[in-house]
Amino acid sequence: MAASTCPKCGNSFFETVEKEPRNSNFKLLFVQCSSCGAVVGVMDFWNIGQLIHVLAKKLGVNID
Repeated sequence: MAASTCPKCGNSFFETVEKEPRNSNFKLLFVQCSSCGAVVGVMDFWNIGQLIHVLAKKLGVNID
């Protein structure tokens, strides 16, 4: 399996950083190079799947 590397500096270590972009109503998690900070991906701040499971349980819906 190939190792993931930063497209900007070649580093192979990454981190997630919580940000709220300007003019946005939502926080996001940016996956970025731990060396140069180049963003390689973005994820929702909240775990949407888990939230859906919690809501379904409260509604009495079995989705397992």
